[in-house]
Amino acid sequence: MERNSRRPLKPKENSSVSRGSFNQIVKEIGITLAVGMLGAVFSNFLLQVFQNQFSFELAWLFMVHWHTELFLLGTSVLFVLYIWFSALIGSRRVGMILLFLLSVSLGIATQQKMLLREEPMYPSDFSMLTNLPFLLQMVNGKTVLFILFLFIISLAVIYWLIKQSRKRVKQKDSNHKSIYRIIRIGVWLLSSGLLAYVYGFNDSGNLVKAAYNDYAYWIPYSQEMNYYNNGFVGGFLYNLNVTPMEQPADYSKKRIEQLVTKYQKQAEQINQTRTSKLNDVNIVYVMNESFSDPTQLNGVDVSDDPLPHIRQLMSQETSGEMLSQGYGGGTANIEFEALTGLSMEPFASNLSTPYTQMATRMKELPSLVTYLKETGHQTTAIHPYNTSMYKRKQVYSEMGFDTFLYDQTMTYHQTIENNPYISDRSAYQEVIKQLNQTKEADFIHLVTMQNHMPYGQNYPSTTFSAQGAADNNEAAHYYQGIAYSDTALADFLKDLKKLDQETIVVFWGDHLPGFYGEEVLGANSELTMHQTPLLIASSRKTEKEALGTISPIYFMNHVLKVANAPVSPYHALLMDLEQTLPAFEKGIYLEDNDQEPKQERLDLSAKTQQILAEYDLLQYDVTVGKNYSKEQKFFSN
Repeated sequence: MERNSRRPLKPKENSSVSRGSFNQIVKEIGITLAVGMLGAVFSNFLLQVFQNQFSFELAWLFMVHWHTELFLLGTSVLFVLYIWFSALIGSRRVGMILLFLLSVSLGIATQQKMLLREEPMYPSDFSMLTNLPFLLQMVNGKTVLFILFLFIISLAVIYWLIKQSRKRVKQKDSNHKSIYRIIRIGVWLLSSGLLAYVYGFNDSGNLVKAAYNDYAYWIPYSQEMNYYNNGFVGGFLYNLNVTPMEQPADYSKKRIEQLVTKYQKQAEQINQTRTSKLNDVNIVYVMNESFSDPTQLNGVDVSDDPLPHIRQLMSQETSGEMLSQGYGGGTANIEFEALTGLSMEPFASNLSTPYTQMATRMKELPSLVTYLKETGHQTTAIHPYNTSMYKRKQVYSEMGFDTFLYDQTMTYHQTIENNPYISDRSAYQEVIKQLNQTKEADFIHLVTMQNHMPYGQNYPSTTFSAQGAADNNEAAHYYQGIAYSDTALADFLKDLKKLDQETIVVFWGDHLPGFYGEEVLGANSELTMHQTPLLIASSRKTEKEALGTISPIYFMNHVLKVANAPVSPYHALLMDLEQTLPAFEKGIYLEDNDQEPKQERLDLSAKTQQILAEYDLLQYDVTVGKNYSKEQKFFSN
């Protein structure tokens, strides 16, 4: 009887344990969700603070008054990320720290990039992490120390929390462990699926994008305004998983064939007076890092002219200004335009860097490299730095360069004073060496590094001084650097005259340096802040022509003109476009004989819009479309 009376007690005990386990699980889930939501709100707010250059007021207004719905949408994305971290590690505390650490890292990156280049952090910028030490050189020393301190502290805390979490897991009974493990795996799989769906933000029918579209105000021509209006998270998502171009309404094989026929006829007409060939002419492209003319800026005083040689050369040779796609950065995009003849302007606004976002497509794109290889040129790229920046090693290979020389494979490595980068003079010596050792004509594309930021300690012996820049010391050292570049270029052009073959040099600066500050930016037009010197010179003859301001997509037009060489139908198109629209980038459209740039395509003349629409069709065809034009030899003579 006593035994029978005890049996009913066991089910009650199991039921109590079961209820206790269930309550504990619900409690843990509730705490995890509450902590995650608070953490996501704080992290999103922090991103807004960094994006607005530490303005808590603007971040608060965005969150509470202006765009609360957008803030909550961004917070939801960060919350899913927190859940993913927590499920992966098995600790909500570690998940919270990882989310906070990621937010601070992204926040600092976008704050520094906005400060130096007036553009926010893009998803494609993560490719730059392969060269983290180089990136840290461009950041303020105190900021670097703060990042390192935060990173070390975070690692220590994460290590301690993981140890504590493992202790607590050991103390749980086996039933609890199994339940928690199943929940953790399920939550991780669910959050992984959600993040994968968020990654497809720009896919047709994406519900996250649809939710944003109800409140967002996307601005295609300005990613800075996109991030400002829609929040950091919204702007970041907008730049994910990019399709390079929207399909033009009239795109078809028949339409492309019509354009090919049109420009084949124009090329034939132009070539009637082109009596020379390119196969015995060397062509050297020199994209000089941050090379610009400070004397053209209002509000800036320079103690002496740092560019006397190029100023004289520009008065004697074909010269003008190049319209840069960026300010303070954007080197690879300028390079892309110069080598392909494809402008960044028709591309989707969230295609920020073709080299990193379209690297695998490069082999299919028309380029100066493939064009000159058809004329028998040896093709060489030279960049006196490592190969990790902008995936150059992969991109140059895809483009078809025969040789890529970089810091580890170059013969000449000299630097100047405290400047850590290989000098322009050494880079030019490498070009001369390459020209001398090949029997064929050469195409050499040189991207220099001497004038890359930071500048402040490069030249202790400098006699230059500056007034008006946000950092006058930085400016003074920069002016000394471009003065060295000026002298090195003049000597390089003299050395080329000693070679047996004619060499045509295209020299330009990729963009202005980013240290001038708000006052200088306000005192000058946007056009002025995007203009750099452009010189096209032959070692055998003088062809003087004032080009005005042109885009880099047109450089080859003028090389062919100086060489008196035939043009392809593609170059005929570029020549036609240049006659009516010599310079254009998003937000800056400079029509022929018009000194005031337009801001929108719709402001352009009907003729300009028509030719630009034809250019769009052909650019779409080779980047996203069926490549009908390439099949019809549109890019060959």
